[in-house]
Amino acid sequence: MKIRVDFDALWRSVEMMGASDRDFRFSAVNKGELAIDAELERGIEVDLDNLETTSGLLSYQGRQVLLYIPDQGRRISEVLESPEKGKKFHVAECNTLDAMRSRGRFERYVVTNDMSGVFSVSGTDPVAGYQEGKAELCVCKNCLKFLNYQGYQKGGPGKSSIFEGFTLERFFKTYSTRFRSLPSRFTDRGGGYSEDWQQISQSFRAKRDWTCENCLVNLADERRLLHTHHVDGNKRNNESSNLKALCVDCHRKQPMHGTMMIKNNDMATIQRRRKQQGVLADSGSWDEVLDLIDSAYEGVALKLLREGHPAPEVAADILDGDKGVILTPELSWPAKKRAIVDTGAQVQLLETAGWRAQLVTQVLQR
Repeated sequence: MKIRVDFDALWRSVEMMGASDRDFRFSAVNKGELAIDAELERGIEVDLDNLETTSGLLSYQGRQVLLYIPDQGRRISEVLESPEKGKKFHVAECNTLDAMRSRGRFERYVVTNDMSGVFSVSGTDPVAGYQEGKAELCVCKNCLKFLNYQGYQKGGPGKSSIFEGFTLERFFKTYSTRFRSLPSRFTDRGGGYSEDWQQISQSFRAKRDWTCENCLVNLADERRLLHTHHVDGNKRNNESSNLKALCVDCHRKQPMHGTMMIKNNDMATIQRRRKQQGVLADSGSWDEVLDLIDSAYEGVALKLLREGHPAPEVAADILDGDKGVILTPELSWPAKKRAIVDTGAQVQLLETAGWRAQLVTQVLQR
């Protein structure tokens, strides 16, 4: 049930009394949803034919997941000693999973949203017999290639650093806007700040007129989406020269902030404000596009750039006569009536309006 109450008058009264702004978020807790999260943390057995996907990412009941095979077979002793030699875990609908299906392989597949990177594995060693244990398995390289994660498809020496630097937490948060729920361990840890941080942050953002110093979007009416960033990473260095007002999207794109989450509706709000304020005006620059797009689309954007396509418009509204705005794709070329979208239903909607649309997965696979 949605709560439809206008709190504007209440907030005006609060401001008149001089009370300080405190960032908070209210959310209702659904016991059924919590039960699913608990199951996923333990792991749920699935059949490959019943796997769900969201724009090529593995999912389960609206949640991003990864898939792995607990049974490491006769190599279990070797895997427990050297986990990198074990069977890889999967995060996307890659060629390896397709090959498994086509061969009709029957194994125990488990999906989970446990982001520890440590997996329960087992197997029967020819000498030692049956063994169980924990192993830090590696991600499937074909999954990274399928998604063009951080430009993985480009190849070259950068591939090794992308693979070796891969972390599940950063990966899941890169695509946080694609899913309605994330693992519970992604809650804000919040530690390390000085006791007066709330007041310092409030005052600093106000002096910056609630404007992001990177993309210049003004968030005076959405203050919780504007953060105060510590430039040197020291949360207790509150010197003005070490602080920077950043919208949550620009904040998460800073070095060492790859694990910062942003929800879909919050990203949509930021893009809407950017558009209203002219921040998303078509510049023809890929650099600006990569700065301003939702990071979930970085892989497809990098592929389009490498293929030589002109820079798209970011979050441009598509109109259809009296119907008004029918869709706001993250990447589109209005002059050519072309867009990149996430679902087949969106493709049909745009084609009905006279546009040509491609799925993110189609672009990534070609």
